[in-house]
Amino acid sequence: MKSGIRVVTIAGLLFSTSLFAGALNLDKEHVPGELLVKFRNSKSLVSMKALQNLGGTLKYQFRTNSAQVVKFENTKSNAQLAQKAKALMARDDVEYVEANTILHSDNTPNDPQFSQQYGMFNSGANGGTAGADIHATAAWDVTTGSRSVVVGIIDTGVDYSHADIAENYWTNVGETGLDAAGLDKTTNKIDDDGNGYIDDFRGWDFANHDNDPMDDHGHGTHCAGVIGARGNDGVGVTGVNWNVSLVGLKFLTGSGSGTLEDAVKAIEYGTSLGLDLTSNSWGGGGFSQTMSDAIKAAGDKNILFVAAAGNDAANNDATPHYPSSYNHPNVISVAASDNKDQMASFSCYGLKTVHVAAPGVDIFSTVPGNKYSKMSGTSMATPHVAGLAALVKSAIPGVTGLGVRARILAGVDRSGYWATRISSGGRINALNSIEVDSIAPSSVNDLAVISVGSLSATLSWTVSGDDDSVGQATSYDVRRSATPIVTDADWVAATSVPSESTIQGSTVTSVLNFSDFNQRGFFAVRALDNVGNESGGGNSLEVAARQVHRVYDRSATSMDGLTPDAPWAIETLTDGTVVFSDSPGGKYLDSINLSLTSAPVAVSSPDVTLSIDLKYAMESGFDFLFIEISKDAGATWQLVDKITGIGAADFSNKMYSLQTFGITNSLQFRFRVTSDSSIGSEGVFIKNISIIEPM
Repeated sequence: MKSGIRVVTIAGLLFSTSLFAGALNLDKEHVPGELLVKFRNSKSLVSMKALQNLGGTLKYQFRTNSAQVVKFENTKSNAQLAQKAKALMARDDVEYVEANTILHSDNTPNDPQFSQQYGMFNSGANGGTAGADIHATAAWDVTTGSRSVVVGIIDTGVDYSHADIAENYWTNVGETGLDAAGLDKTTNKIDDDGNGYIDDFRGWDFANHDNDPMDDHGHGTHCAGVIGARGNDGVGVTGVNWNVSLVGLKFLTGSGSGTLEDAVKAIEYGTSLGLDLTSNSWGGGGFSQTMSDAIKAAGDKNILFVAAAGNDAANNDATPHYPSSYNHPNVISVAASDNKDQMASFSCYGLKTVHVAAPGVDIFSTVPGNKYSKMSGTSMATPHVAGLAALVKSAIPGVTGLGVRARILAGVDRSGYWATRISSGGRINALNSIEVDSIAPSSVNDLAVISVGSLSATLSWTVSGDDDSVGQATSYDVRRSATPIVTDADWVAATSVPSESTIQGSTVTSVLNFSDFNQRGFFAVRALDNVGNESGGGNSLEVAARQVHRVYDRSATSMDGLTPDAPWAIETLTDGTVVFSDSPGGKYLDSINLSLTSAPVAVSSPDVTLSIDLKYAMESGFDFLFIEISKDAGATWQLVDKITGIGAADFSNKMYSLQTFGITNSLQFRFRVTSDSSIGSEGVFIKNISIIEPM
């Protein structure tokens, strides 16, 4: 049975309690009695009065977008807090409300059989693969870093007294020396630099609200050591940078957790300091508009945000991991590799949302108290990338943050293995990323169409050189436009499209997928080298997908032509979307095998496609959605897809070619949900169903 589900009406709005809580992240770990509220006008007296009437008091206002942390003193339960949130969301002057979620470090436990350190230079010892490293030793022949590059470690703090870190720790020049009265600025209890923080001469502790970001956990110091433990000093280890300026922005406590409020404060503080980049080995809490705005504001100030992809072994394209999944151009999301150049068993991945890989298993680095230890996690991979970003800045001082990002992504060591897991297709290579190279690859002038389908097209072109016609380009950017792509302005205005490319001999073949049927457009390709130099314009080609039509097109307006096993029914979600649902109003039942089945649909071609818009949340590995078809009036059924786990937060489209099923003149489809005897979830929501065949 559905349990714990209530339907509540407030100010004329209908909410499903469980879905509403999820949208505001109240279903995730959060600070009791606190909400983040964004009013459309933060200075409105009417809005402030509304807060007071609900028992709320202003705790803090963010600088980025004027969102406020509001504390409700007498709100003890999550249900009471949800009522406050609903009342606020019902107001026209409220832009959004979200929970003050608890975030955690992306760390995994130590293991007694950890191998030796290999991230900087892998000789192949201890079962590793020689060369499966970031090629730091070769890069150090070019640069070993610079103290002028400042990296913020947003984490559990940093042991700034550690013998391997102290010389590379940052000092705020605005809070050091003597003030006009002859007092030491580090202790005069005056905000000498006017940034809102008193005596922040070595960073800030947002967890304990003081100017001492000392690490009381170990995680932050470990990350700091990977980025910039002092090199060539005869002590301990070396970081990616022998020389750099590290600053601790502590928001995680000694337990490894912290609040959304304090995380955003740390990001904003780093932006106010004008850092070059921040390293962020933590995550959780779901999507936050407040944090998203803060990261974007950092990017607007040319600050990179390097973030751990997460340790859930999940596809972040389907199940986003924050903050690494925020879609801002200054974000680099990092997966973890091991000493064999394979993805760590715990690492998250994603062809769209995870960008690069870096060593993250058995990483030996600094921990508090002048000690050293091994740790594993995307937490450890992230500072390798943050360290490389700092190294690039030291080698090419004038490069922008986005330029650093482009160099890191273009400079990876690519492989077919990584190409199926992350967007850049490789593990970082420091030497490639710092190469000084101003010669662009040769242009793609022979772009041609090999074949077209209803949802894809295959293009080909001749391999471009790296330095003009010399060598071989590293990657290719394929773009699409409604008009011919001829000039540089046309190229900038065009949209990059995902493609799957292979090289055989001197020919590149690329498969492009269309987002819908009956599409056409103009395509062009430009080549990129390992430092991000882009070729000039080549030829532009018009491509039209094979034309099709819908022989069946059904939204969730009625059950006509469908046979539902109860409780399959039509449901209206809180945002007004009307769907077919296996569990209207809450969780699906235990021990079920229930279907939504269509009547026979007439088709005139075996080349048919089933298209579904759906979202789902099921117990992974135990509860399933089976998508099946029958071509004999339901006597037998054939499996099209088997789905489990939690999908994307919003609806996604799934298309299935049924050409191989041997359909002749009709078919039926059904959506069958099965569950075990425990742990139900929200289930399956289907918005649109279509069957398409060629014209």
